Amino acid sequence: MGEINVRSYLGDKIFQFRQSMHWTQREFASKVGVAHNTVASWEKGTREPTMQQLYKTAVIFGVSVADFLPPTIMDMQMQKMEKDLMRDFRNLNNVGQTLAAAAVKGLAHMEEYRTD
Repeated sequence: MGEINVRSYLGDKIFQFRQSMHWTQREFASKVGVAHNTVASWEKGTREPTMQQLYKTAVIFGVSVADFLPPTIMDMQMQKMEKDLMRDFRNLNNVGQTLAAAAVKGLAHMEEYRTD
């Protein structure tokens, strides 16, 4: 697996969130309290926001700071496992799906198998 350029990933996420709000760079910059060319630099991946700016950005968009960061290898492995499980589940007939769902619900109620 290739290494992810975190600065570019962060810039892409800021761009996506800003676009989803239909804000110009200038409008978003005024909300964060930075110059519009600073936002342009973030989105191009040539600069990155400070932690305080990133936190403020997350608050403005109503998301977590983690939403701006690339998934970890563990996240990607979990996503693959979930995708594989759903594929396998969909390949079961109705009886198999009912049994699988019951098994998962049973395990989820057993303390030794829970994560919380």
